[in-house]
Amino acid sequence: MERDLWTQIVAALKALPPRRPRNSTYSSNEVLAVILWAALHDRPISWACKRINWPYQAWRRKLPNQSTMSRRMRDELLVDDLNKVIERVQRKLPHARLLLTDGKSYKLERRSNDKEAKIGWASGGCAKGYKLHVMVDQGHRLLGWALHPMNHGETTACAKIIEGIARQDRKKILVGDAGYSSNPLHAMAAQRNIRLIAPRAKPGTKLGNRKHHRDRLASVRLTEERGGWMWRMLRSMRRGVERFFSGLVTSCVGAGHLPSWVRTLRRTRLWIGAKLAINAARIARNHEIHA
Repeated sequence: MERDLWTQIVAALKALPPRRPRNSTYSSNEVLAVILWAALHDRPISWACKRINWPYQAWRRKLPNQSTMSRRMRDELLVDDLNKVIERVQRKLPHARLLLTDGKSYKLERRSNDKEAKIGWASGGCAKGYKLHVMVDQGHRLLGWALHPMNHGETTACAKIIEGIARQDRKKILVGDAGYSSNPLHAMAAQRNIRLIAPRAKPGTKLGNRKHHRDRLASVRLTEERGGWMWRMLRSMRRGVERFFSGLVTSCVGAGHLPSWVRTLRRTRLWIGAKLAINAARIARNHEIHA
């Protein structure tokens, strides 16, 4: 299984144009290879920098040392490079009209010294850590993701994801829970030709005197009129994003929790991005098998 996933990842890396910062010995693709190899085997970067931990056929190029990796991992464009790898890996997946969004919390102990991890709302109550926000379609194609401290708002994170998506040629439907029922988010989605449907936290209450976006008013009608039959149907479809998160915690991906060597927002983003690339390879492999 790991060999099949790594084959897809290497093919995506080789297809991307290498980006080499000034006076750098190693390209961005070579740095990403070390990050992805470490994430694939749930090992720290220092482990992946040693040639003894690599089969020769897995990567024939010279490996950067740990000092070089620590310096190069400060490059903010590495996350964009990971997104290109994800896009390349899942290029053969079919497109779906129904989009889904949700978040997954990564909890740390309250006594953790990670100053960038914040206390916010997570499943089961308040916790300290980070939260992964994703947008996927019904076929588990990853359209966008963001990682923020736990206290970051879901609507703000989702708006940033939508902002990074190109305007859709065909009208698409985005389904979220009550945390995404926001006028600015409805307006942002409408600019990308996306209809957001999300229930209110307190259904059946009055809307007040403020002006609401037309898509939010339509969402209220669809989720509350006639006993909310439309929302019951969409809620069953929304379980697709829960299955996406379930795939992240499988043994071949292993993104269920943050390991002890992954701390600070920058390192956590790279680790999560690498795990999302591995998960995209898993989904693409399963699609090829069942096609």
